[in-house]
Amino acid sequence: MEKKDALFKSLIELKSAHEKASKLIAEITVNAAKAAKGSDTLPSASQLRHYKEAIAIARFHASRAETMLVGEMSPSIPPETPSRSTYLQ
Repeated sequence: MEKKDALFKSLIELKSAHEKASKLIAEITVNAAKAAKGSDTLPSASQLRHYKEAIAIARFHASRAETMLVGEMSPSIPPETPSRSTYLQ
């Protein structure tokens, strides 16, 4: 039951961070649209920084939830592994 509680908590934190990021990007785009129409209102660096932080928190909780879910998968299912190394030509 502890694993389920931890998963649910992580999903709740993911949702919260996602909602915060959504509100922040809405504010940023509104300010950018106003600026494009000639207003002096520009998105601030702090708005972008807070947005980046919210996205980072969301990514952390998404990865954590994914890790918990993968851990619950059947041992007969092999983990995803790249078949070749990736390189640029």
